Amino acid sequence: MPIIALLSDFGYSDWYVACMKGVIYSIVEKANVVDISHQIPPGEISSGAFVLSQCYREFPEGSIVVAVVDPGVGTSRDRIVVSAAGLYFVGPDNGLFGFLTDDPQSSSIEIRSIENAALMSKSISSTFHGRDIFAPAAAHLAKGTPLKQFGPRKDYLSPLERPKPLLQKRLTTGQIIYIDHFGNAISNIKIPAAEKDADVSLIEVKLGSLQIPYVRTFQDVQPGQTLAYLGSGGFLEIATNGRNAEGLLSFCLGDKVTVRHTE
Repeated sequence: MPIIALLSDFGYSDWYVACMKGVIYSIVEKANVVDISHQIPPGEISSGAFVLSQCYREFPEGSIVVAVVDPGVGTSRDRIVVSAAGLYFVGPDNGLFGFLTDDPQSSSIEIRSIENAALMSKSISSTFHGRDIFAPAAAHLAKGTPLKQFGPRKDYLSPLERPKPLLQKRLTTGQIIYIDHFGNAISNIKIPAAEKDADVSLIEVKLGSLQIPYVRTFQDVQPGQTLAYLGSGGFLEIATNGRNAEGLLSFCLGDKVTVRHTE
């Protein structure tokens, strides 16, 4: 039985996640459901897309990823199921899955609109497609329903407009695109793998006007000291050793980050 992995902005204090899981188990009693996260900030499609982009490659082939960060629920935005990178993705076509078009492993992408009423709940709420459309679709995929039965083919995924870093000769200017559970800032500046063993003393990092030492590990600075480093996803990150950097430095999504190579 393939894994069904759920991501949403529903949180855990209400019944929404339980409803989706109940629908799935009602269709596939032995479903294998896991949670990616339900703590995406409400309506923040870019944060949901970033979290997905950082973890989907870790799931085994055939897994089904259901993502519901859907401020446009009930509108004309499409409902889709996607086959890409050996996985299936189910959710709104609002940019959540736009990152797949940049994945070299996703050279062959099949996108289908979800229009077959037989694969949905009998009653469709205009405010809860996660329960009534996306959860049933995932369950039917897990049962082996072919993609073509969900609806007509679509030619493209809706993109998510995300800022790209400005690359100059020795200076890269980017911004904070995600703040994690620990209060660490993740920028949109990719550090090439070839540079991971570079002399860290030749790399200068600034958050706004604050200069921050670039190091390899948290133990390279004193407790309470802020540091910049290469994160596990390949992006430049900023943290404070033993502290919550967001609370300490009061940074926000979109704040400027620069990296200068001094030699």
